Amino acid sequence: MEEREKRKIIAEEKHKEWVQKKNEQKRKEREQKMNKEMEEKAAKELEKEHLQEKAKEKYQEWLKKKIAEECEKKKKEKEKEKQRQVELQEKKEIADKKFKEWLENAKSKPRPAVKSYGYANGKLTGFYSGTSYPEPAFCNPIPWKPIHMPPPKEAKDLSGKKNKRPVISQPHRSSVVIHKARSNLCLGTLCKMER
Repeated sequence: MEEREKRKIIAEEKHKEWVQKKNEQKRKEREQKMNKEMEEKAAKELEKEHLQEKAKEKYQEWLKKKIAEECEKKKKEKEKEKQRQVELQEKKEIADKKFKEWLENAKSKPRPAVKSYGYANGKLTGFYSGTSYPEPAFCNPIPWKPIHMPPPKEAKDLSGKKNKRPVISQPHRSSVVIHKARSNLCLGTLCKMER
């Protein structure tokens, strides 16, 4: 009996030891698992921070590049505008110079002959007008004659029957006669007096 009890006690002690070992092993495994998860989480956080820093650096580089491009673009636009202003100034100077030359030449040129007539203080007088037409350079000595066109023949009724519709003949176009224009032009009351 005693031996049986001893064995039983030994078996219980061994079982307790095994349970303790098992519990200790499980606790260690849990701790290892937790440590591993924490390490992974920390690694992920670190990687995330690293990526964010990298992205921030990339953004800063892009921003610097963009600002540099904008500055370059504005600089080129300013240069173009400056060049355009210089060209405009040159053109203006040339135009002013040409105008002054023309003005000097115009002063020395003889004025055209009197080609307009009007009344001044009740007397017929000639004057220069820039708005009137110049005298013709050539005048045809042979007067213009209209071309004679015979009147159109009326359509004859061949059947001898009266048509319900009357035959409409084309109206005879009267030839227009243009009189020879007078060489001198007149203004205002002079024209009325001559008529």
